[in-house]
Amino acid sequence: MFVDAGVQIGSRVKIQNYVSVFHGVTIEDGVFVGPHVCFTNDLFPRAINADGSLKAADDWVLTETLIRTGAAIGANSTIVCGVTIGRWAMIGSGSVVTKDVPDYGLVVGNPARLIGYVTPAGKRVATLEEAAGGA
Repeated sequence: MFVDAGVQIGSRVKIQNYVSVFHGVTIEDGVFVGPHVCFTNDLFPRAINADGSLKAADDWVLTETLIRTGAAIGANSTIVCGVTIGRWAMIGSGSVVTKDVPDYGLVVGNPARLIGYVTPAGKRVATLEEAAGGA
């Protein structure tokens, strides 16, 4: 596991093996991060500038990411910077998250797409109302 400087991690968070959490990521309380999850923090990654010179620290723009309380991120997922993963959302294994995920949202695929909702207990339900009211 790699946790960079400047990362914020809440209480009761479970981070599995081989996870990379880079600067600019905030993980709130009670989040599950499965094995091999990778967070990014640069929307335009380059090693050099257009003139061939090596990029310096001031050439880099940090893009922050927020993982809200109770979310679960499945193994081998990539979280592209600049997104918010909502409270109690669930990310299916191997997903590439490129857009915000709503509270209780269930997303899968590359790019990840909303396919339904889950309760705080992780049970799949048909509607947001069921998810927000269920346990």
